[in-house]
Amino acid sequence: MIRVGLVEDNVDFRAEVHFHLSRAGFAISFVSDGRDLDEQLQRHPCDLLVLDLGLPTEDGLAIAARLRLSHPGLGIVMLTARGALTDRLDGLEGGADAYLVKPVDMLELAAVLRSLHRRLGAGRAPHPPSWELAPATLELRSPQGLAITLTVTELALLRRLADSAPQPVSRRTLAAAIGHPELDFDDRRLEVHFSRLRAKIDTAFPEQALIRAARGRGYLFAALLRVMGD
Repeated sequence: MIRVGLVEDNVDFRAEVHFHLSRAGFAISFVSDGRDLDEQLQRHPCDLLVLDLGLPTEDGLAIAARLRLSHPGLGIVMLTARGALTDRLDGLEGGADAYLVKPVDMLELAAVLRSLHRRLGAGRAPHPPSWELAPATLELRSPQGLAITLTVTELALLRRLADSAPQPVSRRTLAAAIGHPELDFDDRRLEVHFSRLRAKIDTAFPEQALIRAARGRGYLFAALLRVMGD
């Protein structure tokens, strides 16, 4: 399934694009501006990005220029109301692979995305395997689709690790995530939770070593971890 990110601040148009592209078989994730885009791309890696230009915190041209450095294999489709020739040229020269003007026929948008994906697919490095956290079913799922059942506390800890994976999260932050923000919280109680969680994961997925302690810093999940439904 082709994964598409959408950066669009108009709620109604965003919902329309999401509806039609989902029906066309794309996997869609979205943000309303460039401020949260980097975190979104880390949590929900995508193959293609549909990018508006007139955004509230960072112009789409600036976002495209930045992404060309940080995500060189990402396909970028600019979708904007700016239809002048100079705007098209600025967009294409500024990093877009395709440039479409609103209002756009959703069939055309889908066709452009599939064409761009075919064109870029041969030269793109594969995404790293992604683990999935499913809050609705209290499950942790491997890239191969195997799942283990979690407790509510384990789910809360893994959700917090997912926000930073694979970077570590401090013990204080993790304690707050399970309802203990007090400064005198006993770290040994947190260690018990992680010991049980690590044993559960290691039993189901031997030799993965996914939960790791970062000396003096906290804990980390040593792989890409996506939270489903976010």
